[in-house]
Amino acid sequence: MSVAASALPSQIPENEHMPISIPQFINSEEVREFFHDLPIEIAMYDIEGKYQFVNKCYASDEIIRKNLIGKDDGYLFNILGIEPDAAKNRRMYLNRSIKEKKMVSFTEKLYLPQQKRTLYYKRYFRPFYNNSKSRKITHVMLIGNNLNAAVLGQKELKYLAYHDRLTGLKNRTAFQDQLEQIQNEWERYEDQRQLAILFCDLDNFQFVNEELGHDVGDLLLKEVSDRLNQCVRKSDYVYRIDGDEFAVIVQNVDDEYGAGKIVEKINSYLSKPYQFNGNRIDSITTSMGIVLFPKDGKDIRSLVQNAETALYSAKRIGKNAFQFFSNARTEYSVKILKIEKKLNEMIKKNSFGNQLRLLYQPLVVKNLNDYRIFGSEVLVRWNNPELGEVRPETFIPVAEKTNLISDIGEWIFFRACEDYAKLLKKIKKPLLLSVNFSAKQLRSRDFIHKIEDILRLTDFDPKNLQLELTETSYLDDQPEVINNINELEKMGIKMALDDFGVGYASLSYLHKVPAATIKIDRSFIKYIGSSPRHRELVNSIILLGKNLNKEVVAEGVERVEDLYLLNEHKCYKYQGFLFSEAVTLEDMEKLMQKESLLSTIID
Repeated sequence: MSVAASALPSQIPENEHMPISIPQFINSEEVREFFHDLPIEIAMYDIEGKYQFVNKCYASDEIIRKNLIGKDDGYLFNILGIEPDAAKNRRMYLNRSIKEKKMVSFTEKLYLPQQKRTLYYKRYFRPFYNNSKSRKITHVMLIGNNLNAAVLGQKELKYLAYHDRLTGLKNRTAFQDQLEQIQNEWERYEDQRQLAILFCDLDNFQFVNEELGHDVGDLLLKEVSDRLNQCVRKSDYVYRIDGDEFAVIVQNVDDEYGAGKIVEKINSYLSKPYQFNGNRIDSITTSMGIVLFPKDGKDIRSLVQNAETALYSAKRIGKNAFQFFSNARTEYSVKILKIEKKLNEMIKKNSFGNQLRLLYQPLVVKNLNDYRIFGSEVLVRWNNPELGEVRPETFIPVAEKTNLISDIGEWIFFRACEDYAKLLKKIKKPLLLSVNFSAKQLRSRDFIHKIEDILRLTDFDPKNLQLELTETSYLDDQPEVINNINELEKMGIKMALDDFGVGYASLSYLHKVPAATIKIDRSFIKYIGSSPRHRELVNSIILLGKNLNKEVVAEGVERVEDLYLLNEHKCYKYQGFLFSEAVTLEDMEKLMQKESLLSTIID
């Protein structure tokens, strides 16, 4: 079907309700020739939808025009490769025109799958009757205008309104609209999504323009745009705001650390050298201001102002820097990123032994009036040459998020088994070694092989080993996790649920994990003496453990009165500062020689 060059003739009124007589059109060759040469698409159907006449504009190919007579739209659309549903849609309007005896207008979209192209038309169906007496409709005329130019023009105008011509990125207008949409969605649903908005400004860009010219500057901006798109996910958005200023909206950010990781990646990508027309540019870095929605503002104006304030702060402290709107968040993010960097360096240099130190906190059991050690939990301390002492609750979550925990955990397990095997040979009595494992390690397919290799290399009996799982370690039912836990049980390794009672789905783990031990979280023990509610909770966990034939260990026991209360509730295994803090292996050996750890405190 050809492109029509003119609009619908004004002599055909849109509001005409009565059909027009057909005889003159059918019988007059002169009239047919007139319609044949009109620069708009015209076709005549009978009431069954079969073509009786088509003009040159409707079908420019003479053979197709001749073959169409007596055929319907299904035949034509099949030849042209148009989706068949379009023929049904057109027939619906034709039937409506006949039924209502009036002109019907509609917009038609014809999709050509092979060409991946859509054609747009404005269509009119006008009914005709055979003569003025019977007023019986026998034919319907189709008149059509091609709207492709208008539609494409509107699309181009819209594209230009929302996109930067030089880089092809969305512009400031699109950025504002997206922020409005985010704000409206958040107000409507009040969901817990958090996102980061980054304002980026290129350092030293003015120097490139002045020394190498604006053509090179334009090439640089295009390359920066491409690199920015490489740094983000499909769900994120990149905008060119103005000149050498860009904005990035990062969806679903967990915290400042997650935003900082994106910033670090952008800095890394954009600071790499650029090469244009024989010119090497290696002085480009990026200053960035960061805000978190909704923490730093729930309306657009506040968000943009706060992001610009953060960017100004970053520029003020020097080039190649980033700043959150909150100084505290900036410090936190910088600190966490440094921790990740130093953990990576330690792993690459294999310098675990120089920085990591293992300590052991006794696990104690009451036997009559004696409190003896039946094992210990291995704890790790990290002292980095640059960062100093970093607490486990700080660096372990970073190691988990960055997938470094497996290497660190493997070294801890090997060294603990090696040291403990030596201790067991000296004391010549059973002693349980309890080691924490993360969910990341349990998901590894070669986890069991690594455990077996370490036990063999250190000559450590698996019957003296207990693996502690936090509740979050079993949040997903991945086959690897289930298989690994089952294999550990077959090896004779004991399982313990650590920090029991906090988080969620605590009870579900009791039937999922073949754990022999429940360790009551220290947060419950801390208030057992002052809070009746906590006392009841602890008592309920103890009873639950006993009814399920589980050993129950109370963590964080620090006061004698807490110990008495636990004894009243028939909990006889403990861990905490009341007995001992975490100590070296040598001090553990000395503690093992004591008759009772509380002999000087409890009669």
